[in-house]
Amino acid sequence: MSERPIITGPNAEQVFSQVRANIAFEHMLVAVLTASVACGALKLFAGLVSHALHGWSLGGLFSAAYGAFAFACMSFLVGFFAAVVAGLPLFLALERAKLRKTWPYVVAAFFIECVTALIAAGGALTFDDLLANGRWMIFLPGVAAAVLFGRRMRPLWRAAERAETAPALYSLR
Repeated sequence: MSERPIITGPNAEQVFSQVRANIAFEHMLVAVLTASVACGALKLFAGLVSHALHGWSLGGLFSAAYGAFAFACMSFLVGFFAAVVAGLPLFLALERAKLRKTWPYVVAAFFIECVTALIAAGGALTFDDLLANGRWMIFLPGVAAAVLFGRRMRPLWRAAERAETAPALYSLR
């Protein structure tokens, strides 16, 4: 049998913390990309339905496709920025506190989407403005990404909880 090096001491927890953070960041990016594409497809569908109700035109179809593509790209960029600026520090803080739930990420995503909506609108938004102009879709990508992130991390969180109850023996190959 080959001998496996065992990591113990203060460096072990730092190494595993960095590995967990890297895995969480990758899951955040996959969730953001998935949510952006899904919300872009929803925006395309809403644009096509709108053009179907008001009459078809080639320009209208291109406008709906371009609007959906731009929305998906912007939601990905905002989501990537949010994952770097807020998501990863939030994960590290919650991991230290051993709080492995989805709701803090959903609340943070909703807050970031509110700030994004205010910036996009150039000021205060009313409820009627959100409904009339279809700006309610601004809130979907971030919240959807947070929910997807929670779903993707749930097995890893359960494994971490089981590992905390098991004997503390770590090995790297």
